[in-house]
Amino acid sequence: MNQEHFDLVKRSLPKSDIDKLFDERITLQSRLPPLQPLFRMFDTPCFFRGELVADCGKAKSGKTTFLSLLMACALKPQQLALERVSEEPVKVVWIDTEQSLQSTQEILKERVFSLTDPCPEAPPQKEEAQGVSSTFFDEHLYAFNLRGMGYDVRRKMVELAINTVQPDLAIIDGIKDLMTDINDAVQATLIMEQLMALAKAVNCCMVCVLHQNKSEADRNMRGSIGTELTNKAFEVFQCEYLERHQLFKVSQTLSRRQRIRQDLYYSLSADGRPVTCDVPEEQPRDALGRWVSTKAKSENLLKLFTDALEGRSQRPFNEVMACALKKCGVADAKTYYQLLAAAEERGIIRKMLHPVTRATWIALTDDGTLPF
Repeated sequence: MNQEHFDLVKRSLPKSDIDKLFDERITLQSRLPPLQPLFRMFDTPCFFRGELVADCGKAKSGKTTFLSLLMACALKPQQLALERVSEEPVKVVWIDTEQSLQSTQEILKERVFSLTDPCPEAPPQKEEAQGVSSTFFDEHLYAFNLRGMGYDVRRKMVELAINTVQPDLAIIDGIKDLMTDINDAVQATLIMEQLMALAKAVNCCMVCVLHQNKSEADRNMRGSIGTELTNKAFEVFQCEYLERHQLFKVSQTLSRRQRIRQDLYYSLSADGRPVTCDVPEEQPRDALGRWVSTKAKSENLLKLFTDALEGRSQRPFNEVMACALKKCGVADAKTYYQLLAAAEERGIIRKMLHPVTRATWIALTDDGTLPF
């Protein structure tokens, strides 16, 4: 934009609008605060201030249990693979729109507060043996049950609660109860705008809970609000109950920063406490949700990577992976890496560094052409 054009635009707009626009301009010299994570999971920062986070899953998949771990970690610095970043406790607002008053209190007492109690297995001198008092608990965790209110009142109460308490972490369980129609795209956009503005104004991490579609093969979040939340979320965590192993699993399926590559697996002890467990041997699914075998034969691996190379002798790593996932029926990234490792171990493919770009490429080992 040249100066003459800028002056013309400036004269045609009210001064307040121009000021508002240029207040939001970002330059190379803009002094911006760094992103601030509230927690780490497997030593990877997550749940950032000022951002939206989605907690999704099928019905009874452990979404609320994962939230209980998160809320407990806000008060007591370590819960399974979750670790609080700051030494000071994190102030939490939990807004429950789905359950009864009694159920909300039961979760507070028997799940969240019990996780901040002394661990029965820990020696007295260990930090894990030190619980928090009920007074401390109530001073840092504000739970509100809005089930009996209309959707328009709920939206006002959400804003009032967050503006009043000024939490570090705000949890809305569940977000669909802030609208009349889960498939109303206009309402979905307005709710996302309201929550993003709140997260920015209060500088809190806003966690939105939403169910996934009922079909076993469809892992998308429900309705227009699910689409909008997926687009706007900084991170998405997926909760899953593994019936075969009777374990719960939490995966980070989307992140705009560093991805958490390791999944969290846990089971429930006799007293209802989440406890860590060994990683089970999982059988992956294909794009249609059907079980697929991980014991691929050499000829199948050769066909897979020949198809993914699409007739070329070598191809960039990312292009091969994208083709395998989109066109060759590989279920997910985790399965792809397993197949890649198996193919490399059996001498079907090899990885190479491009001599100029230093990017990783994939080539078939039985191809007679020279690299690049």
